[in-house]
Amino acid sequence: MTSSVKKIVLGGLITGFGTGLGWSVLVYVLSYDQLFNGREFALSLILPLLVGLAAWKRVGVQRRVLLPIACLTLVIPLFGLGIGGANILQMTIAGALGGIFWASPFVLYTLVKRYL
Repeated sequence: MTSSVKKIVLGGLITGFGTGLGWSVLVYVLSYDQLFNGREFALSLILPLLVGLAAWKRVGVQRRVLLPIACLTLVIPLFGLGIGGANILQMTIAGALGGIFWASPFVLYTLVKRYL
């Protein structure tokens, strides 16, 4: 495996892990009063973008790769688990797995571009 593929996988893992952990903790804190309104929801949507930018600074993968991974990780595994009432640990694990899953198209694109 090349170093760029490893960086994309690591960036996807870190982005998914951070999105899962950060979003579940933020929703838990914001809904502590048993009320999660529209402003709190809109505020929670900013978090994946911040996690993607932090992972970009740390790993060095392009922002155009990590920001879609963060947003797609929030939409597909985390919203579903959040509606189902998952705890913070389950959301964190699902976020990490979702980050790796959503990084796979970028890995395949990198490999195809390199060998063709």
